[in-house]
Amino acid sequence: MKRLHVLWNIIRVTSADVVFYGFLAVYVGAAVVLPLFEPGIPRFGDALWYLFVSFTTIGFGDFVAVTFVGRLLTVLVSLYGILVVALTTGVIVGFYNQLIRARTRGTLQSIVRELEHLPELSREQLIDLSRRVRERHLLD
Repeated sequence: MKRLHVLWNIIRVTSADVVFYGFLAVYVGAAVVLPLFEPGIPRFGDALWYLFVSFTTIGFGDFVAVTFVGRLLTVLVSLYGILVVALTTGVIVGFYNQLIRARTRGTLQSIVRELEHLPELSREQLIDLSRRVRERHLLD
């Protein structure tokens, strides 16, 4: 649950949700308009498929845009798709960086709490604390 909260904060702060929803609107809107102008793409489902293989750069070639409007829509959806993929990568990297920071912060806080009670620790607890500090590369 905490991970989802961190991920949602990153999405919200970066306004990635607006970009994702915008892409979906452009994608579906283009899929609605495309069959009206492209004789080789007769149905909505075919338009969805064509736009998907275009913006993912798969490009099977089973459907091809031949009109100016069709090509323009393809370019717009493809460029927007590239932006969404790049943004998604950034959001995922940010998410994992935040998780690593949170884990490190939690570990450090735990070690500091133990250090505050150093005289009260048993020999085994001191050995364990020393091992954990070395594992976290806190001492070089």
